[in-house]
Amino acid sequence: MKIGILSDTHIGYPRFYEDSIRQADEAFKKACDESDLVLVAGDIFDTKTPKFEIIASAMEIFAYGKKVNWKGKGIITERLPVVAIHGTHDRRSKGMVNPVELLERAGLITNASDKVVVFEKKSEDGSIEKVAIHGVGGTTEDSIRETLGKLDFKPIAGAYNILMLHQTIKEVIPMAEGISLEELPSGFDLYLCGHIHKRIVIEKNGKKLLIPGSTVITQLKKEEEEPRAYVILDTKTNELTFKDIDSRKFCYSEIEFKDADLNEVIDAIKRKIDELIKNGESINQPIVRIVVTGTLKQGVKRENLSLQDIYKEYEESCILQIDNELGEQGLKEKLESLRKMYEQKLSVREIGVQSIKKRLENTEANGLDVEFLMAALQDDENIDHVLSELAKRKAAESEKG
Repeated sequence: MKIGILSDTHIGYPRFYEDSIRQADEAFKKACDESDLVLVAGDIFDTKTPKFEIIASAMEIFAYGKKVNWKGKGIITERLPVVAIHGTHDRRSKGMVNPVELLERAGLITNASDKVVVFEKKSEDGSIEKVAIHGVGGTTEDSIRETLGKLDFKPIAGAYNILMLHQTIKEVIPMAEGISLEELPSGFDLYLCGHIHKRIVIEKNGKKLLIPGSTVITQLKKEEEEPRAYVILDTKTNELTFKDIDSRKFCYSEIEFKDADLNEVIDAIKRKIDELIKNGESINQPIVRIVVTGTLKQGVKRENLSLQDIYKEYEESCILQIDNELGEQGLKEKLESLRKMYEQKLSVREIGVQSIKKRLENTEANGLDVEFLMAALQDDENIDHVLSELAKRKAAESEKG
């Protein structure tokens, strides 16, 4: 069976709104045309409560899946062979409908979040091939192990088994909080993971991991310089083929200075931009990100570095972002800070809790249950409930006093 795979379309991403729609459309339609089954590994939408216009665009894209003659390709399972899970961007609190569920209710996808779905294909010789997708909807990094334990997925005998999830994988981002390949249940033919926007294929202890990457650039990191793509999996050969889509060229560069003056910095930035965009072949403006680091001459302040003229000069040539990190904490110091956080095993959420608690010290809100507040405020609709609960807790504490 041929399986088309894509992830992290982030439809509606505001900075590159049109790109997010156009590139998701191209990746999805080509995946449908070239495969017997399509998988989308989370973050279809950029937010959990997208505007109606964004939902409408997504529905127009996924409506293509209903036009495909899947039975003509041999699929004998009645459900639609377009399978998706929600990611961390389009996940909502328990009991609330997320936008991926809207697509499911519209009959545009088969939602495999926290469930198993099986598809069968009948070949010309009459043999039946079975593929089982074990879906794990995107969740918090500190709850993924509990979620996997509750789901207790086991490979189905006689099927090609895919575990599809949307989490941080430690083998890919070692210093981030996440889950390792070793902790994932064993026996699956492929481990498919969204969430990370760089295309990756690795094997460890018999487990093959595919991260297809995003279809739109969002983070402007160096690893996003490669083209956006979808993937075709051949279950008979286990071969994975990345298929590039038409996407903006993205160039990332860092320039380090030592005791430089302002004119030297400006000239170097302009030379680097010219170098990066001269070979651009895309009809769309390329995206260029320049990070300047290092030191300035004594007495010269980084605040005096005006970049507005550069932005104006190149506004027709590229989409430009220049990060002025001159005189900031060096790489060694940054790594040391990260090491300390890693040793303390602090998650981003825990760091946020500590930061808020510190800010609330010596204020009327000192002693506020910050953990409860951050856990509860998953959606705007929860605000009244949160305020009510906080009032009850405060009243109960007053009575105890």
